[in-house]
Amino acid sequence: MNGIRHGIRSEQGSVLVVVMGLLFISVGLVIAILDVASNARKVAQKQSDMEAAMYVAEAGMETGARMMESNLTKIVQSSTGTTNGSGNVGAGSFNYYICRTNNTGTYCIISTGTVNNIKRVVSLMDVYQPSYAQFALWSATNGAIYFVDGEIFTGHVHADDKLYFDATGGGPVFHSAVTSDAGTYSIQNGSINAIEFDQGLTLNSYQGTMADVDFNSAASTSLKSTAGNTGTLGTLLTGSTTITFNGGTFTVTNTRKSWNNHVLTNSPTGDNLIYVATATTGSSDILGTVYMNGGHVTGRMTIASEDDMTIAGSITYTTNPRTTPSSTDALGLISDTDVWVGTSAPHNLEIDAAIMATGASSAANSPGSFGVNNYDDSSNPHLGNRGTLTVYGGIVQEVRGAVGTGSGTTGYIKNYSYDPRFITTPPPYYPKISSKVLFSQWTESH
Repeated sequence: MNGIRHGIRSEQGSVLVVVMGLLFISVGLVIAILDVASNARKVAQKQSDMEAAMYVAEAGMETGARMMESNLTKIVQSSTGTTNGSGNVGAGSFNYYICRTNNTGTYCIISTGTVNNIKRVVSLMDVYQPSYAQFALWSATNGAIYFVDGEIFTGHVHADDKLYFDATGGGPVFHSAVTSDAGTYSIQNGSINAIEFDQGLTLNSYQGTMADVDFNSAASTSLKSTAGNTGTLGTLLTGSTTITFNGGTFTVTNTRKSWNNHVLTNSPTGDNLIYVATATTGSSDILGTVYMNGGHVTGRMTIASEDDMTIAGSITYTTNPRTTPSSTDALGLISDTDVWVGTSAPHNLEIDAAIMATGASSAANSPGSFGVNNYDDSSNPHLGNRGTLTVYGGIVQEVRGAVGTGSGTTGYIKNYSYDPRFITTPPPYYPKISSKVLFSQWTESH
């Protein structure tokens, strides 16, 4: 009997050991499961915080960009071009920093977002204030002038009012965006579908107003004041002026200066500015007109005039940026009235320049147009079909001027292109689009 009871106690002891073992294993499993769950929650929380920190950093980036747009003048004119700011989004916070890069025309915006000590950083590099040099053609008033077959545009084309297209022969070719602030367009001799719009045609698209160019105010930053400042590479002239480009030099004829083919040197590295003002005294040669014979341009130069500009010959760069993108040659032509191609200009004319005709002057008959004198005169053999007018740099005008007839029998056929270099480095003192910034590179990191 004692043996039986001893056996039972042994069996009970063995069961207890097994139960305790199973209990320890169960507890261990529970602890392990809880630990895994805890780690999973931590990983999930960290992932959530990382995503939240990214959103906060992007909010800081957006805040910095808006701040830069609202304070462009102050930032651009500051000696360093730097500023910073901070803010909160939900449980997170951000800090942004705006800095000018080595290229004085571009900036960067760096934003750090923090959520529960998790940080994410986003950066906008190559931030810049765009200029009108991004357009192959910009007009406030299109003037019912048709785009016709054979014409080619590389770069944004825009008009505030209705665009007119002629689909005869296939119509014009647009390699970049075409926009109009009007709600309709006009098409003749075919369907709009026959015309090549590589990046589309968009209506009801607002693209800003004509730049407010400060030609001759008393401000130290006006073009006239800048040209007259001895500390700049400026030349201030008064009255009718004739210019011929000769690479690194250019010759100037100006009666009021008693210059006859006077030779000036164009700085190969600086920002050169020639300003031609209208005289306030005298009876002859008083208008601030510029007559350009053509030639080759070396270096960076802008010519501004208070009255009409006339182009009589091809103007090209010494180093062609189409084949050598690193070319630093650049020309801006800015008129307070109109820019004209003269009747003596050759067939197949080329103009390498960013051209602007503002029409801001009170001078008579100056709507602010780029056009060709006597474009529709077929009586003179020289003024018949004059081939192609190639503009590399773009045209901005208040009222679109005519350069040829729709039939192509007189005047020029257009081949207009923007200069990609001018997106971030336009010619000296070329107007910028106010209250707008763009960027060409975005990065992010932890």
